[in-house]
Amino acid sequence: MKRLLFCIAAVFFIQTRDFAQSYGLIFSSHEVVQEKRTSIDLSPDDSLCFTNSFNLSFDINFLPHHAIYFGYIFRIIAVGPGGNEQNIDLLYNQKVSNFKVIVGDNFSGISFTVDSVKLYRDWNNFSLAYDLQQHQIRFSVNGHAVGSSPVPATGNCFKILWGADDYGKFRTRDIPPMELKDIRIADDGTPKYDWPLDETAGEAAMDKLSHRTARIKNPVWLKPRYQQWDLIGSFTVNGYAGVAYNPKQDKLFVAGSDSIAGYELTKDGYTTDWLPIHHTDYRMGHQLIYDTINDKLLDVFIDRRMVATFSAATRSWDQNAPPGPLTEYWHANKFVSPLDSSLYVIGGYGQLRYKNLVQRYHFPTRQWDTVKTSGDYLAPRYLAALGIDADGTSAYLVGGYGSKTGDQMLDPRNFYDLFRFDIRRHSFHRLFSLKSPAFPFTFANSLVIAAKPDTWYGLLFPNDSYNSKLQLVEGSFSDSSFRQVGNSIPYSFHDIQSYADLYYSPLSNKLIAVTLFYTRDDEKERNTQVRVYTLNYPPEPVDRMAAAVSVTPARSYRWVWGIVLAGCLVFIMGIFVRRRRMGANKIHPQSIAKPAETDHTAAPSPVMLAVASHTEEAGAPSQAIYLFGPFQVYDREGHDITRLFTPLLKELFLIIATYTMRNGRGISSEGLNEILWHDKAEKDAKNNRSVNLAKLKPILEKVGNCVINKESGYWQLQVLDNTYIDYKACVMLMRETEVPDNRQIHALVDIVKRGPFLLQTEYNWLDDIKSEISNAVIDRCLSYLRQHDITENPEFSIEITNCIFYFDQLNEDALTYKCKGLILLKRHNLASNTYLKFVKDYRDIYSADFDKTFQEIIS
Repeated sequence: MKRLLFCIAAVFFIQTRDFAQSYGLIFSSHEVVQEKRTSIDLSPDDSLCFTNSFNLSFDINFLPHHAIYFGYIFRIIAVGPGGNEQNIDLLYNQKVSNFKVIVGDNFSGISFTVDSVKLYRDWNNFSLAYDLQQHQIRFSVNGHAVGSSPVPATGNCFKILWGADDYGKFRTRDIPPMELKDIRIADDGTPKYDWPLDETAGEAAMDKLSHRTARIKNPVWLKPRYQQWDLIGSFTVNGYAGVAYNPKQDKLFVAGSDSIAGYELTKDGYTTDWLPIHHTDYRMGHQLIYDTINDKLLDVFIDRRMVATFSAATRSWDQNAPPGPLTEYWHANKFVSPLDSSLYVIGGYGQLRYKNLVQRYHFPTRQWDTVKTSGDYLAPRYLAALGIDADGTSAYLVGGYGSKTGDQMLDPRNFYDLFRFDIRRHSFHRLFSLKSPAFPFTFANSLVIAAKPDTWYGLLFPNDSYNSKLQLVEGSFSDSSFRQVGNSIPYSFHDIQSYADLYYSPLSNKLIAVTLFYTRDDEKERNTQVRVYTLNYPPEPVDRMAAAVSVTPARSYRWVWGIVLAGCLVFIMGIFVRRRRMGANKIHPQSIAKPAETDHTAAPSPVMLAVASHTEEAGAPSQAIYLFGPFQVYDREGHDITRLFTPLLKELFLIIATYTMRNGRGISSEGLNEILWHDKAEKDAKNNRSVNLAKLKPILEKVGNCVINKESGYWQLQVLDNTYIDYKACVMLMRETEVPDNRQIHALVDIVKRGPFLLQTEYNWLDDIKSEISNAVIDRCLSYLRQHDITENPEFSIEITNCIFYFDQLNEDALTYKCKGLILLKRHNLASNTYLKFVKDYRDIYSADFDKTFQEIIS
């Protein structure tokens, strides 16, 4: 219910807000390690000086779906003559969900809240007015005064810092996950500085008035996310896959013959679940659609007039299409109508004929019929795009390829007309034809038309070449012009072997593009290459100049080069920041439960890992593989057989095991070759791989029913009995929750108390995995400590902090909880020694003194 209400509120604000140019800076916060958090220094080499008063304003919002929001938005520090380093801070207190203004070491009395829906979904304007003569500050939010406070006398020069600053004793790493734009400062009422934060790359932001350069650490620029599609999934599934989207639950489904992937998107990320299903042989030409009326996933094969329903309980479809000839309805369009509880299918192609039939399946009676239509003539076609309006009374269909008679041999052509289909009257009305292009194009299957009034979005592509590209366009229902928005998506178009679709996610406020490419190696090997892309909404042109004119494409179908030539500088900078961001490999705690997005992995395939619990009885453990602490393996009799793993066998096993449990799909042969045998020829690498996998087999048989198999082209560790693997148990715990309960935290501590992940084992490919695990364990441990009173069980709280120190020996939160726990247990000397050791380690690592006293830690 909470998710549904959030979706409704999201759609309301999306439809009512002003869709201005999207830009700004995203602040990386507690979800990343301290060194990766974002900061802004408006005057890196000096300070900003004013006359009698100044006004600071900026726009801000918070990123949803984060565990920690506590932290500093800005710190204003008086410097220079008379400054005395007096500070004025804006802080967010997550405990009571309000903002506080701090002056020096005291609360100023200015405290306010912002409506949570507006804070997380819209830009909010904050303004601070500072009277240097009267020594007073006033604060306002969205044009409304929220408080004022006297401040000590200072000089006229200041450092203004945002986020994770490094300025002297004011150094902090506590910042909320937020977005910021339009920092403006006026001196005595006259605009003096203006940092829009509309850059697309780099670590500097330019002031548009006085040409000052602000320095930014770890920037994540917002604008490229509205211009460049982000590839969030690239994999291969067995069989001829289908794709569908459920807007009510904001979930994308990709169904293969033996598994279904479910993508759930948020504003700043996504999660993916893989559900193994009973084997299903999909027919080429079938299509998936989500029935939002009855809340069911459907598979439609029009030739047989078959609608199959998927059952999550049995993990199977209730019927399968029998073998038969190829479909006569390739690339037909479809929609679900709430008006008459029906599924509509329009058009298609097959057996040298284009179709314009309107077919209907009535859900209550499970009956098909052919609808008799009226109004304007819809020429037979396929490769058109269709979408239904927000109130469900009209469907819109644009473009396509066909002929006026339906016969492929009689003047086939591209169509560019836009039709409205009245669902009640079953009538077509031709609105207009899109402006004549100089190259042929068709559309991906769906239009997005409910996200913004009087506007539609579609993916068009040249249908006369194999190496094609999908280009997002924005059009209007009252004007025949359209414009290109966002960059292009590579698309291999081979008619009936290709499929593309477009959706809108109201919760994450993103557009979703999916491409499918069917392959068939022989009679048995049928696969689908799947790619999933997202783009922040509303999308914007890559070239700002192109946004001002309606698109009339270039004289060649290679119109993408026109964008590159017109906006080459912006494009190159966008590519640079994307690669930079990918290279930085920003770590999210949730990513431990996500499919990895590395080049070494590809096709997800469900892996049946036995779910086993493990409790070490008195004596040696048995039938277990430990990855936390030192790597250790025990056979069925409890003997330590770790010595049987040579360095190469150990690394080979760890690669396959961690990739299998981390992403649920394993690693390809190419991925193994790149890591272990990149310097060998393909034939030699294959021989090495085969030999060493053969050596691993008898070792794993000693442990239990553990095998390494190749499934769908990917090497996987399959555990078919109760063999215990601590990393698998840890991954399962991480997937359950980000805020663990008592059972979950005790289970996590039991796993982690052996030590850090793969202690004294170092490989280049392992660094990212270690970082993910470290962040996930620390975040969940701290989440538990913050949610529970330390006085209830100080011994266990100390045990939790020891686990944190395994991964971050200079974690200040862990130090605080451990010292407080020791004080509660009357172990004052141990508390003092813990603090002193922390101070020494801090000095050794950072070559600086720790800035908190023991009393500050335990207060």
